[in-house]
Amino acid sequence: MSRIQSASSINTYRQCPRKYYYSYKLELPKTESIHTLTGKAVHDTLEKFFKIPTSEITEENYHFILKHHLLNLFNEAWMKSLIELIKLENDKDTIRRFYQDSLYMLEKFITDYLSSLEKELVKESFEKAIKKLKPQTEIYMQSEKYNVRGYIDAIIEIDGEVYIIDYKTSSKDEMTDDYQLQLAIYAIMYQEKEGKLPNKLVLHFLRHGTKKFLEITSELIEKAKKECELIKINTVSNDIKDYEKNPGYYCKWRTGQCSFYELCYKGKKLDDYSKNNS
Repeated sequence: MSRIQSASSINTYRQCPRKYYYSYKLELPKTESIHTLTGKAVHDTLEKFFKIPTSEITEENYHFILKHHLLNLFNEAWMKSLIELIKLENDKDTIRRFYQDSLYMLEKFITDYLSSLEKELVKESFEKAIKKLKPQTEIYMQSEKYNVRGYIDAIIEIDGEVYIIDYKTSSKDEMTDDYQLQLAIYAIMYQEKEGKLPNKLVLHFLRHGTKKFLEITSELIEKAKKECELIKINTVSNDIKDYEKNPGYYCKWRTGQCSFYELCYKGKKLDDYSKNNS
């Protein structure tokens, strides 16, 4: 039986078949970085942000309450990551810089949210406006037909239109091919569950405070379906020789390197890697 794929595993194969082999065939542990840990803290914060009981918020206090709520959630998430951040041997100044950088992204998020809420308050009561802008978060979906699954950051319906939203903490606010495929796979899973495609696919680049919309076309959906079919064919083998390396940017970059860089290029043995990263 073939493994259930995800947008991440498909994109991993497209980037580098050897990385796919190490990640999903051998299931070797991936090394964390300060970027992945802080990104997770930000995502965990946003997942929980909209779960605040609406009974605690009023039109008089919502600015303070929501900002305070977001900050508390982030500090909780950050403290959970702190032990791992210290293990990575990051100095205090670096950790402090990433903390401030994460706060900067969340400040942009809350500013955008409050602006949207204020626009709705012109048309709706406070209770209706809060409810209208409250998405579902971290929604698990799976397509049985295309053997793919994943968690969607947020889904919200506004004025009869369904938006699928993915939060990004990346340094550039570009709608890359990988991001397009990810969103298209989300659309396929949503369609299989709900019987219709979403209306909008959105990347919310938190660092930049920008939102990029991806048009849902038949070409986009068919390309995603094709990738889901190809991954089944391309990953049948369990032989490492069938998963070639793809040297390039994803091997080593200015601030880090692939989890498996030393296996590929430094002659490190699998047994040694597993012991050091278990």
